Order: sequence, then C-alpha cells, then structure tokens
Amino acid sequence: MLKPYKACGYRTVWNYWFKAGTGSLDGGYRASIPACAGTEMNGRIGLFVAALFIPVLLVPGMQQAPGAPKPPDRLAEILRQTATTKAVDKTAQRALGYSRAFAESGERRLQSGQLFAADRMAEAADAMLHVAEHQQHLRAQSEPKGPPPNAPLQDQLQRTYFRIQQADYFVSEAHDARAVSFPKWSRDFYQLAVRAYERHDLPAADENAKSAEDVVRALESLAQAAAHPQRGVSQEPR
Repeated sequence: MLKPYKACGYRTVWNYWFKAGTGSLDGGYRASIPACAGTEMNGRIGLFVAALFIPVLLVPGMQQAPGAPKPPDRLAEILRQTATTKAVDKTAQRALGYSRAFAESGERRLQSGQLFAADRMAEAADAMLHVAEHQQHLRAQSEPKGPPPNAPLQDQLQRTYFRIQQADYFVSEAHDARAVSFPKWSRDFYQLAVRAYERHDLPAADENAKSAEDVVRALESLAQAAAHPQRGVSQEPR
C-alpha cells in the first residue's frame, strides 16, 4: 500500500556523507543513521540511500566521466533548450524559469573559476528542464489510462516517497532563496503521482513521480554547489 507523505529522518544520513565530502567528517555521525519514523525503513536502507551520495560528495572537485559534456558546453546547451522548449502549462513555465536561472548562475560560477559549483548548477538546471519535459509528456498522452496497478510502478513510487524525505535538509544546506518552495513542490508531485496510480492512470503516475525526484535532484545539486567552494575563490552572489 502506498504511503501519503510523512516526514522522515534522513538528516543524520545526509550529515554523515555531507561532512565526509567537505573534509570535516564527524565520527559521531557514523552510528546515527536512523530509521524513518512511521515507515518500514531500517538503518540498512538508510545506509544504502546515503551511499548514493558518495560519487559526488566524497571527493571535492571530482572528475567528470569520460565523454561527459564539460560545464561550458552543458550550460550552453541547457540555455538553448530552455529557450526552445515550449511551456505547455504554468508548471512547465515555472520549471523552465528555474532552469534558465540556475544555468545562468552556473555560467557566473564558471567565469569565476568555480568548476565544481558550475557543474552542480548545470545539474540543477537540467533537473528543472526535465520537470518541464514531464509536463509535455503528460499533455501528449492520448490514452492516459493504463493497465491495473503493477508492482514495478508501486516500487518506483515507494522510492520516490523516500527520496522526497531529503528535500527539507537539502534546501537548508543550499542557502538559495529561489528553492525554498521546492520541498513542497516535490511533495505535491508525489501526491499527484499517488492519486494517478490509484485511478490506474499509470503514465501520469510515472511522470509525476519523476517530476518529484527531479525537483529533489535540483535541490541536492544546489546543496552540493554550496558545500564545495573552491579554495581561494569567494562565492559570488547568486
């Protein structure tokens, strides 16, 4: 059975990896990975979720994967897409506005030599661009009704439920006034996904669940950008 949104204790999990990534690991956090209050999540699952942050947070200034677009190219492409992507509704318009703003912030970080922060801002902008694209997919559906609810989509919604628990902490670490509404936005998308699932509208459930996760992805990227200022380079205003 799917769960309505309920606050969950991810704070300690994030703190542990967050401090590890910034070189200020507090050993006291090692033993304090809590269960999610009111859910079946246990400490081992919490550790698994925390491990998802290792590739980005553990090594400041991490190298990009071979063949991955460099920040200048990626930011330019995102700005091009935000200019050419049609906003099919107010939600898409809002997402495209954030995408453009984050990409422009990324370009400013790039100009000041903050390569990691520029890359994370590009990731936040990309996440918002995906939210707009999900709205396009919803509008394009000619037959929204799907087959009876199935296990894979239910599992996806459960993963989305746990993912949105992280939103409040990410926004507190991002220190970006533009994103203060994102935790609620991600929860709203999740609730839309659950209601679509319950009425057997599986495409809508899938697109809204993905939107919820993309909003959290944007928040996570903003928090990472704020957490990794390059040495000798002051953080410029957003």
